[in-house]
Amino acid sequence: MRKQTKHLFLLGLAGIAALVALTQRVALGAGTPNLDKAKLEAYVRYIEGYTSAVKLSFDDPEPSAYKGYLRIAVHLSMGTQSVGDRVYYMSADGGQFFSGAPWNLSENPFLDTFEHLPSEGPSFGPANAKVTVVVFSDFQCPYCREFAKTMRDNLPKKYSDDVRVLFEQFPIASLHPWARAAAEAAQCLASQKSSAFWAFHDWIFDHQGDVNNAYQSQKATFANYLRDQTLAIAKEQNLDAENVASCVERHATAGAVEESVRTARALQIQQTPTEFINGRMISGAVPWKTLDAVIQLELNRPQEIPGPPAAKCCEVTIPTVLKK
Repeated sequence: MRKQTKHLFLLGLAGIAALVALTQRVALGAGTPNLDKAKLEAYVRYIEGYTSAVKLSFDDPEPSAYKGYLRIAVHLSMGTQSVGDRVYYMSADGGQFFSGAPWNLSENPFLDTFEHLPSEGPSFGPANAKVTVVVFSDFQCPYCREFAKTMRDNLPKKYSDDVRVLFEQFPIASLHPWARAAAEAAQCLASQKSSAFWAFHDWIFDHQGDVNNAYQSQKATFANYLRDQTLAIAKEQNLDAENVASCVERHATAGAVEESVRTARALQIQQTPTEFINGRMISGAVPWKTLDAVIQLELNRPQEIPGPPAAKCCEVTIPTVLKK
């Protein structure tokens, strides 16, 4: 499985989910929330073992899905390249700060993930399916090709009534130079007809090697090659080819693709493919046996464990925390 980044940390992140108590309880203040980000950065940098090469940028605290806790996103970068996000939680009084997620036994354990997962986009399967699989993928990624085949070959056959699949774009430009252009083209088709998106999805993964060769041999004119292939699918799907061509040439869906990338980073996705099965994150091109087992786990979820939320849950008032 391909990682977005390498050599980020002096220490590994695996297993860091324990509660970390700050040494100082901070009095609440009035006015605009004022997070002592320098102090918090020093704490996070130490506990996570980030090297000096990693730049940390903290968002202001915001309401989370968990009652009594605030959500703080931290953006990581190296030089000019973004390398992902991390999410932390803080108690409303500013006294506790931790990674991982608090579990309320009366709520679904993936509540915060549901708050940030998209619910609209290219999809197949019934809208009221018991299980929703949200896939973040990259058209140039060979592991994404492998998972796409597993998904498309098996899910419609076994779970036509029980599983909905929602596709999200996460082209990783540092590894895959033509993936973003392909993502934009796919979204141009999706904006007109869902089946046209899936025709493009299946074609480009089936011909990924051919597209790679075309890019390597004709970089200067690759945009024309990709446009022509997209228009061929548009015509097969009885779409307005002129509109599709204009969409591709104007990069009309670039904003939508970038929004999907931001969503992926906010969900702390580190590789493609990454899939969320009723909110449960699964990384990599898992085989059908594993995917099937996780879906069965959701279909047979114990009654005492709440299912996916129908609407957003809880909010807390943002106090002035960690004020200097």
